[in-house]
Amino acid sequence: MLSAMLNRGSFKLKKEIDIAFSLFCLVVVLFFTSCSTSVVSSENKQKGKLQATHALVVSGEKNILLDETVAPESPYLQMYYDSSGSRILTSLNTYNHSIYFFDYDKGRFMNKVSYSKEGPNAILGIGGYYIKNRDSIYIYNRPLVEVALTDHLGVVKERISLRKKEQDWFLFYPQYFFNTVCPMLEVNNHLILTGMCPFSIEDTIIDKFHFTASIHLDSKQLEFLHTYPNALYGNNANWEDPLFMQVYPTVSPQGELIHSFPTSHDIYISSWDSNVSKLVYGGGNEVRTISSIDYSPTAKTPKELVYTHYLKQDLYAAILYDPWREVYYRFVQQGIKDATKYTKLEEKNIVVVLMDKEFFYLGEKLLGTGEKWNWKNSFVTEEGLNIEYIDSSDIEDSYMRFKILTPKELTH
Repeated sequence: MLSAMLNRGSFKLKKEIDIAFSLFCLVVVLFFTSCSTSVVSSENKQKGKLQATHALVVSGEKNILLDETVAPESPYLQMYYDSSGSRILTSLNTYNHSIYFFDYDKGRFMNKVSYSKEGPNAILGIGGYYIKNRDSIYIYNRPLVEVALTDHLGVVKERISLRKKEQDWFLFYPQYFFNTVCPMLEVNNHLILTGMCPFSIEDTIIDKFHFTASIHLDSKQLEFLHTYPNALYGNNANWEDPLFMQVYPTVSPQGELIHSFPTSHDIYISSWDSNVSKLVYGGGNEVRTISSIDYSPTAKTPKELVYTHYLKQDLYAAILYDPWREVYYRFVQQGIKDATKYTKLEEKNIVVVLMDKEFFYLGEKLLGTGEKWNWKNSFVTEEGLNIEYIDSSDIEDSYMRFKILTPKELTH
């Protein structure tokens, strides 16, 4: 009897151990499942179905004469109109810590604003700027993560910090990598700074991380707006690089913010002061399905894998509005199927998708590689879409050259 009782006790204990072990395994599986990668894909349902009614043609060019201190491929350009109505193309010169002013029509240098790196007017590093007028030049001071209001003499009149006091501020507030097609914008008397999360964003914070900073130009009040779409960047998707996370803004004729995400065939439209977005299709006819990296976001993704994944994917980029023709231009970087770690980023072909003011597809143009077409330095004038063109025959880099593209209706 004692033996039987011991046997029944052993059986009961074994059963309890088996149940406990099964529960443990279930917990482990659930844990690793919740932390494992989930490949997020964006299918282009209109691929090959879009009918072109317009072509984009090169209709002119503009050459800006440079001196020995200025090189092509400036990290930041802004076109603005001065008090007399003249068109001024400004260029950031990191070599001598200055902003250069060029007469766009005459293609000649006018003057510059130089900034000090020391003292009360110090700007440690210029990461971008917005020129409202000669006495209101807003500088993004990158090392201090702040906006400095300056004048044409380089005097700092006010500083506005974009960094919160929390030690983990970077988990909830954007970092900024401005360029000509991702600029500081003015909307409804607010300075809009479009930033990014430079790493894969966790599901626990995706609804809390805001990529837009808005500064009221009178009160200097700061608020943060706009979150990443869950459908694109949630579900533990691995987009472990700023190249996938950069958001490109432009402004609609109605004053709405238009956002182009690299990983989406759609375009997101929202009020400058609202987190609510509506989607419209804005894809290209040849753009393939875009997928996140098939690698666990909880582990450090190898740099080589991130780099080659970026090269192989079709990815959207900047979007610009042309008020003279009432069209949008959206850039696409075509993927290179056989890319390796030795392939250069500039080897990707650049495509411009043309849409009307309601985002209906009009056509597209394959430009060529980024080695010749510096699409990051693009802007719109009365003449058309200006895109910096790198002329390999200009060995002295004496000009900043732009090809000008305009829509032309197709005749059938």
